Amino acid sequence: MAENSGLKFIKYNLQKLKLFLFSKDILSFLLFLALAACFWFVNALGKDRETNITIPIRYIGIPQNIAIINSAPENIVLSVKDQGINLFSYYNSHLTPLTIDVSRIFYQKGEILITPDQLRGKISKYLQPSTSVLEIHPDSIMIQYEKLSQKDIPIEFVSSIEFAQQYILSDKIQLSPSYVTVFGNKKNIDKLKTVRTEIVKLKNLNDTNIFTCKIKPIKFIKFSSPETKVSIYVEQFTEKKVIIPITSINCPSNLFVRTFPAFVNATYNVGLSHFNNNSINDLQIYLDYNDLKLAKQSKQKLIIKNNTSHISNIRILPQEVEFILEER
Repeated sequence: MAENSGLKFIKYNLQKLKLFLFSKDILSFLLFLALAACFWFVNALGKDRETNITIPIRYIGIPQNIAIINSAPENIVLSVKDQGINLFSYYNSHLTPLTIDVSRIFYQKGEILITPDQLRGKISKYLQPSTSVLEIHPDSIMIQYEKLSQKDIPIEFVSSIEFAQQYILSDKIQLSPSYVTVFGNKKNIDKLKTVRTEIVKLKNLNDTNIFTCKIKPIKFIKFSSPETKVSIYVEQFTEKKVIIPITSINCPSNLFVRTFPAFVNATYNVGLSHFNNNSINDLQIYLDYNDLKLAKQSKQKLIIKNNTSHISNIRILPQEVEFILEER
């Protein structure tokens, strides 16, 4: 019962409000109020008024080996005067940036001054003939700069790649460009040996993948290119078995390392396109004389060196061999 009474009360009051709002007197009042507002607005547009216009600034012509060392303004503010209707057009338009071309001969350090007269000449294209400029802030622009050191540095591709079953790289991962020119303080760039890409994660890779990868930003360092093209060539693989001779490195010319056995059986995965054209230098099995001369026993573990990107999962038997040092 209480809910029904409440609903009736609300409906009654809403009906009274509706009758009041849509009565002839109220509608007439609202109509005249709207007309008065329109007349006031039109009259206001016909009078001279003052306002501020903010124009963004875009600097061009700055070489990559030049750094701006002061806070050059990003916007210019114009105090202008005109009829309201003309000023209204500035609010409705999206002003394109004021382009300032500073291309010139740059010295080791220096300054570029954009004078008030130069600024007025540049901003005139933004204004209607009837618009008067009362003030420009800032009235001039000072750009201070210095030259940066530069250096060509290799790009290191950072990735986490998982291949689909029975797939492998068919060639080295290629970067284009593989080097980038870095610009910065000499002390900072002298510390750099490589620049790294943003990390790329790929899963279940079963086909060639070519994409653009961004170079990871370094504070106070500029790059000649912000990105590099990465090409990852993928193909199916199979297992291959070969017999490889054991060699030695760093051995004096008057000595010879003899191993027992002299060969090992190697098993590895290789891409189908490389199965029949492997080089004898693709895979090396050797002993290092520097390790042998310090060895306390006549048995030594073999070292595996993979010189290619299309061979993986290398297994050898035996994994260690006996050796003796002989004079030549």
